[in-house]
Amino acid sequence: MNKEKEKSVKKYLGLIPAAQAGLTDVASNAPGVAKGTAFDLALRFINFAITAIGVLGVIMFIYAGFMYMTAAGDESKITKAKNAMTYAIVGIVVAVLGFVVVATVQQYFVRS
Repeated sequence: MNKEKEKSVKKYLGLIPAAQAGLTDVASNAPGVAKGTAFDLALRFINFAITAIGVLGVIMFIYAGFMYMTAAGDESKITKAKNAMTYAIVGIVVAVLGFVVVATVQQYFVRS
């Protein structure tokens, strides 16, 4: 492998710990949840999924902004961009509400 490809691979492999953060940090620090249990695994998956939804919502919002800026006055493109922004905001709100629901369930149903 040449040096340029090696740097590229190392750069992308460096993102793996960030991607795994949703699977390890939040769920394993939940009070009253033993590591390795089915409940712990479910918490990890749910937190990862909610995080992914939030990240995708932000990416879609940025993309919709780009679509809006490059519409050049075309009403159909502007409408598509506005709809994409609306759906991106809904996705972000769903992700935030998901975190709130999971935290509430952990607080009231998981024994310390």
